[in-house]
Amino acid sequence: MFRNALARRHTLRALLVAGISAAAAEQAYAEAADAPADPLAVEEVIVTAQKREQKLKDVPISIAAFGAAAIEQQNFTDFERLSTRTPGFFVQQQTDSSASFVMRGIEAGNAGAVSEPSISFFLNDVDTSRSRGMLKELFDIERVEVAKGPQGTLYGRGSQIGAVAVVTRRPNLSRTEWSAEGQIGSYNLYSLTGVVNAPIVEDELGVRIAVRRREREGYMTNIGGGKKLNDDDLWAARASLRWAPSENLTFDVILDHQADNDGAAATKAINVASPGGDTDWFSDAGQNRYDPPQRRRQTGATLLADWDFADGWNLKSIGAWREVDFAESWDVDGTTYEFLIGRNLADDQGILSQEFRLAYDRGGAFRAVGGVSFYKDKTLNVSEFVVNEQHLLAGFPKRTTPMTQFPVPGTSILLPVTKGVSTLSSTRNNRESWSAYLNGSYDMTPRIVVDAGVRFTHDEATVRNASLVTTVDGVKPIALPSGLSNSLGQEFSNSRDYDMIQPRIAVTYRLTDQVNVYAGASRGLKAGYPQTTFAAPVNGQARPTFGEVKTEEVVNYEIGAKGTLMDRLYFEASAFKYDYNDFQTRAVDLTVGVVNAGKASAWGVELNGGLKVTPELTLSGAYAYLHSQYDEFREVVGGQLVDRSGNVFRMAPEHTASISADYRRPLFGNWDGFVNANCAWRSKYFLNNDNLDSEMQKAFGLVDLRLGAQSADGVLVEAYAENLLDQDWVRDVGNGGKFFGVPTSIRANPRMVGLRVRIAR
Repeated sequence: MFRNALARRHTLRALLVAGISAAAAEQAYAEAADAPADPLAVEEVIVTAQKREQKLKDVPISIAAFGAAAIEQQNFTDFERLSTRTPGFFVQQQTDSSASFVMRGIEAGNAGAVSEPSISFFLNDVDTSRSRGMLKELFDIERVEVAKGPQGTLYGRGSQIGAVAVVTRRPNLSRTEWSAEGQIGSYNLYSLTGVVNAPIVEDELGVRIAVRRREREGYMTNIGGGKKLNDDDLWAARASLRWAPSENLTFDVILDHQADNDGAAATKAINVASPGGDTDWFSDAGQNRYDPPQRRRQTGATLLADWDFADGWNLKSIGAWREVDFAESWDVDGTTYEFLIGRNLADDQGILSQEFRLAYDRGGAFRAVGGVSFYKDKTLNVSEFVVNEQHLLAGFPKRTTPMTQFPVPGTSILLPVTKGVSTLSSTRNNRESWSAYLNGSYDMTPRIVVDAGVRFTHDEATVRNASLVTTVDGVKPIALPSGLSNSLGQEFSNSRDYDMIQPRIAVTYRLTDQVNVYAGASRGLKAGYPQTTFAAPVNGQARPTFGEVKTEEVVNYEIGAKGTLMDRLYFEASAFKYDYNDFQTRAVDLTVGVVNAGKASAWGVELNGGLKVTPELTLSGAYAYLHSQYDEFREVVGGQLVDRSGNVFRMAPEHTASISADYRRPLFGNWDGFVNANCAWRSKYFLNNDNLDSEMQKAFGLVDLRLGAQSADGVLVEAYAENLLDQDWVRDVGNGGKFFGVPTSIRANPRMVGLRVRIAR
């Protein structure tokens, strides 16, 4: 057990030194070799960014990894905190089902039932990229990988600007293991995690079960009454079965379920105060509660097979079924005035996927991996948006007294005004996708390596839309006779096919045995989808317009260098430039959703590294610079054409940086003490494409501190503070209320302190 604990500490140091775990710079499955004789030497890190084991410096991709040791020791349970260690990767987790993932300035945050992602998310090699199912609780994890830049060749769907992969721990077939962890903290937080691993037939059949329960009160008081906002309520469980009938063949069955029952997120109006409230982004909120409450269920079953069937040949099978069920309601205007109500009555998804992957590597000059895959996605969204015409006609938010009677111009007639125009919308999306890919590497000389690959994908998408407008009180609407969209309840179908070819090429030159430079180019595509809109009905007839959101294209160019200097300093540097056509982005107009922005471009620089100062002290840091711009972007807002060309991307800070220090040394007996500190900083950034100063997040920094002791026999005691300086910042500003003149803010977590105890045997 002492050797295992020591190995975990060596692994963490290797990851920190490589700038992978604390600075989180590169996608890779990291395994440290045995500890070097020199305690100051950088340990070798092995990665699988190209679906085969390679030294980190030999991979011509900007990649990042968090291994099991880093995840456990940093207590990463979500992507938001994990991303603070990764300049170039930015996550803002508003609710369990709604998050913005940004890679090099490109957002994958749309929660629609039909839009394709910009960043692919994989759980045990299974695509879970649609936004309601993106967020996963991180517990009993083997590794988290982040790949920046187009990854369509190897990762496929939606990975035209990056990919994130989560790999869970598999059963150990040779020994019985268990662990128990408890945590208490701010706002009455408690978290309990248990893991049991047991061989059933030694070295042949085993099972692993992991369970987590976490609950925390909200941290924002609602002056409208009820419990505090922004709470946390989670159950998660996973069971894994591994069967290894021979040393060359392995089967894994993984069943997982996650239940989220968080209350309402705080959405606070920033230009009108609730009675007794204010418009400060960070003080008490005031909002109404509506039904249904927020509820999300994720369930999945995965079957994996891995077969070394001949010398140098490997065949993998990855099959899965996943289901996501979600419902919520929210106060769109973020006040206690009953103006705007949003409801997702049902937002459900079912996925069936299968991939076969064949790899060849006999240790020679040529290596290759290829495969074929099938993906079927069915989604159903039933949503309702309610607008109170009494406030709308009164001129809310300038005037907050509702208009209950409307004077007809030129007459003495007073018409009653409805308290709510309801637009009930239904969207059904059926998408089937087939793809084939091949990627190869060839050593042209002992110093020059060429990597090249291509993927072909064929998608067939059918989207069915329907909408119906009513009022909550039976009073005829005046300002919105057709609501936000009205097909008179009739469902209309719109189908499109999409063929996509995504190539990549990279050349690596080995300057020395320890330092490589590389250059590469790649093309990424984000599939389009059918889009149907409805004009106001005429003579009792619906008027659909059948269109589409076009496929988005990015062409990326990248150069970089990686390596080790003086055996104790690891560094990585990269520069990139990409150009977008038909860029897909969120429109300001709520009735539009996603639009093609025309052309966009960006370029940037990313640096990271780690230094082993002493055997006890490791320093690491990272920096990223990003310049983004809409080259051609015109959209219609309120019937007016608005030119946003020259604006920068939303949630794309120009500068991000991170610095970490990790110090560990023996205390007494078999106990080691440790202190770990991290500071992550971001420059100012806009939260919407119109780049308003009033909807901008100012530059800020977040400091995390952890200190404690760990014994060689697996006992951990730790105190921690996340956001130690209690920095105020927001996850988003604008949101659905912005279209009606009531932008809202969503506050991020304040300081969280706590105590964590873990026993592992």
